[in-house]
Amino acid sequence: MRRSLLLSSLALVLASGAPTAAADGARERPWPDHWPIVLPPIAGPLPPPPPPAAPTPPATPAGQRVLDVLERVRANLRSTRYQHRRVVREADGVYHWDCSLMTHWVLERAHPRAVAPMRGTRPLAEHFVRVIERAPVGRFAGGWQRVPRVADARPGDVFAWRRPRGFPSRNTGHVGVVAGAPRPVPRMPGAYAVRVVDATSWGHQDDTRPPDGVGGFGAGTLVFLTDAEGRGTHYGWYGTASGGYVVTPIVLGRVGP
Repeated sequence: MRRSLLLSSLALVLASGAPTAAADGARERPWPDHWPIVLPPIAGPLPPPPPPAAPTPPATPAGQRVLDVLERVRANLRSTRYQHRRVVREADGVYHWDCSLMTHWVLERAHPRAVAPMRGTRPLAEHFVRVIERAPVGRFAGGWQRVPRVADARPGDVFAWRRPRGFPSRNTGHVGVVAGAPRPVPRMPGAYAVRVVDATSWGHQDDTRPPDGVGGFGAGTLVFLTDAEGRGTHYGWYGTASGGYVVTPIVLGRVGP
């Protein structure tokens, strides 16, 4: 119950809506100062989501297999729920899991080599971050290639981040799969809207899951902010409607060859 209340409160904090204004007109942070969350980097109203991305193929055959597995889950889905124990009964269309259990299950079927380093462990988001951080740029090793720039992500790539210090969550971070090419956000230089597939209790912008906190498997839109080199530095959980952006490095990995 306490965890559910924390998550619902955090969802309200990060949801859309203009932050309150102080007497001098400056926007105020509606969360504790020690939380690693910043206001949207834009003056005035929050922007609308950009137009849908044109269909973009995966970068590798392994990336296509990742998308194929996700599509089979979507087409077969009858029951889903966010929980920290994986219960999958494909014959019944049951997929109960969290983000790391989902991503691991998908990669086991699409490109087993990518999750070989996690064999014998309970996969967590931080494990995916470590594997992607160690992957080289420009070539594959151990089934992975690191994609440094958010703008270069392709469908079938994997995104992940660590929970930053001071963030009010017990999870080690978050992980999922890129489902569409990143789209620049209007009036927010260096910001990209990214359609993703993941498992979570509270959905994102334009999400396929009902907003009831049960969650599970689904698709939605995040926004990633980037630095001068194009690396992901913050995420907006509710896409362009996010009232706050969480500060943490975002890594992107491509499976293959």
